[in-house]
Amino acid sequence: MFDLLKIKLFGLQPVAKISNQLLDNLIERDFKNNAALVSTKLNNIISDSRAGKNRIAASILKLADKNFDALDELIKKANEDSRDIMLWTEYPRCAKLGFDDLGKKQIKQIYLDDFLEFSNWLKV
Repeated sequence: MFDLLKIKLFGLQPVAKISNQLLDNLIERDFKNNAALVSTKLNNIISDSRAGKNRIAASILKLADKNFDALDELIKKANEDSRDIMLWTEYPRCAKLGFDDLGKKQIKQIYLDDFLEFSNWLKV
């Protein structure tokens, strides 16, 4: 199921690793006619690593939902604080909940549900 996607577990929370090839495939899938321009725009993402930049870019693509006009604002927001962008794409259930009354098993299930949803979106 995760042939194009590799995950790492930090504690209980799975984290997506977006390869250059997967990112290119996502851009082509969502912005076929403007793929080169979208790639150029996504190069403006600020990150300390290529892996981080790819992860943020995938989140921006998901939030843009094939809306080319949304990209610039999402890139701007990501450069202000990329954690918000990734939270709403990779962990939407977590973003809506407080975990004060949940046990580790429930939290793990929420992380996995979020990750499966994001993983399904990543399928090209």
